[in-house]
Amino acid sequence: MNENIIYALLILAVFIGYKKYTTYQVLKLVPSLLKDGGQIVDVRTEDEFASAHKDGSINIPLGSLDSRIKDLNKNKPIILCCASGSRSAAAKRSLKAEGFENVHNAGTWRSLVKFD
Repeated sequence: MNENIIYALLILAVFIGYKKYTTYQVLKLVPSLLKDGGQIVDVRTEDEFASAHKDGSINIPLGSLDSRIKDLNKNKPIILCCASGSRSAAAKRSLKAEGFENVHNAGTWRSLVKFD
């Protein structure tokens, strides 16, 4: 096998492992974040959210985040989710750029279903 392909596969494996580890770290924090008044914000589209979502979460599609940022409390934890974790990662970057500090990407909304 070509040496470049091996390196590319190794880098991909490390990246996937890192993403899984960081999501796991956030999920460990979710109970305490919710206890502190954390809001779960699902950044999927309205149609995706309507088809299934975590009870108690609010839907602010990624494309609407800038115009609805006033709906979020900067003083409370924000737990972001979407279908895969990509849009919630983008939402986290946007919120951090707007001065939000206590923002967490939980990845997929399904990972949050077990939390009350």
